Amino acid sequence: MPASAQQFRSARKRLIAAAAVAAFAVGGLTACGAEEPTVTKAPTGEADKGGDAGGAGGGEEKDAAEADAAEGNDGLLAAGDTATYSSGLKVTVSGASSYTPGEFAIGHTDGNKAHKITVTLENTGDEKIDISLITLSARAGENGVTAEEIFDDEVGSGFDGKLPPNKKATAEYAFDAPASAKNLDVEVDLLDFTTEPAQWSLTL
Repeated sequence: MPASAQQFRSARKRLIAAAAVAAFAVGGLTACGAEEPTVTKAPTGEADKGGDAGGAGGGEEKDAAEADAAEGNDGLLAAGDTATYSSGLKVTVSGASSYTPGEFAIGHTDGNKAHKITVTLENTGDEKIDISLITLSARAGENGVTAEEIFDDEVGSGFDGKLPPNKKATAEYAFDAPASAKNLDVEVDLLDFTTEPAQWSLTL
């Protein structure tokens, strides 16, 4: 298990790097003028859906905390909010829930707390969308320290292939944060060099 998880992470990084080199080589694409997603706010009470039911927090109190956090963070979405791109791709990030990494998990440090989120993609466009290069990163706490991504069985495997029109895809990710962290800022990057990443601020 440890070797396969580590190999997956290394292979994914190599794939992303190769895609970046290829994009710049063939078209000279840059992030200049990249498309910003439009935002759809989550319905009241929907912020935590998609997260693990056993996670910390939940219900109306956490929904209110997520909303307050979003109001205080310019440009950051709250849990359950959806970022939509002109291609028709919709990206939704759930609230964060407590998570216990397995024995062979990679990315977890003793003393830190692990948190799991669910990312849902929906293709509302007319063409298939390549979702294999989508990457996530996160920062935790007031100081914005890097939250290491955790790879553990199916958690962290990400998205593969192309998403047909009118279809959804769901994947779980986990991040390691200092025990004192009260927030997790998550960035979802399509890595297509034509769109800006979308960012969520999640209450822990």
